[in-house]
Amino acid sequence: MTDRYCPTPAEVLAIKPKDGYLKLSGDGIFATRQGEGATAGMNAIFIRLHFCNLACGLGGGWVCDTEFTWKKGLKEFWQEPTDMTPLEIANQVGRSWSEAFGNTNDRRIVITGGEPLLQQRKIVGLIGLLPDWAIEIETNGTISPVAELSNCQFNCSPKLANSGNSLARRFHPDVLRRIALLSNSWFKFVVTKESDLDEIDQVAKECSLPNNRILIMPEGRDAQRIASQADLLSDEVLRRGYTTTLRNQLIWFGDTRGT
Repeated sequence: MTDRYCPTPAEVLAIKPKDGYLKLSGDGIFATRQGEGATAGMNAIFIRLHFCNLACGLGGGWVCDTEFTWKKGLKEFWQEPTDMTPLEIANQVGRSWSEAFGNTNDRRIVITGGEPLLQQRKIVGLIGLLPDWAIEIETNGTISPVAELSNCQFNCSPKLANSGNSLARRFHPDVLRRIALLSNSWFKFVVTKESDLDEIDQVAKECSLPNNRILIMPEGRDAQRIASQADLLSDEVLRRGYTTTLRNQLIWFGDTRGT
């Protein structure tokens, strides 16, 4: 078992949120392609924020691939984050896009985490500085977005029992219903076995999630497992009117951070 990291007093102080600053994870801001969901394959600048209100994998099940954003026993949780103002982030986003993609149109930002909506009031200030960008926000569906974010695309990934989180912690039907009412929202579920689809059916019915906006993502940390799981699930996914999405970033870049 890996030893639990004990932060220094300075690190405990530094990890606290600061007024006027967003807390970014060690991945920070990076240029890549969206690997999952409705906009898979599109060029994007990712902003990975720190902190999460869930703990996928601690209670069993699959392991979160960004646990450095929330797992306090990791050195990375304490030592990697940085604080940036919305203006600093907006400037860096513009530079990163130009360096990676030139002066192309269809500029896109994906704000991810962690759980970005823990910092949503500061996100409002950030997107106000980026009026000509398409904005995607990835969320776990436990925090209701403020009205000022309603024009963003929401990539909502509600967690199932397979995540290891308790039902009370991971399932907030009122939040999912609100997100479902937004004009550009999608619901992505991580699936480890066919019976998980029955749980998704129940969530979709209780929360009025449109079947044509439900995306099924086979769990895995490598392209081979993702593909094999997708093949096993494909018939049942189609029968229920859902759509399969892969983790294309694993195919393109492997299991690598900041890609």
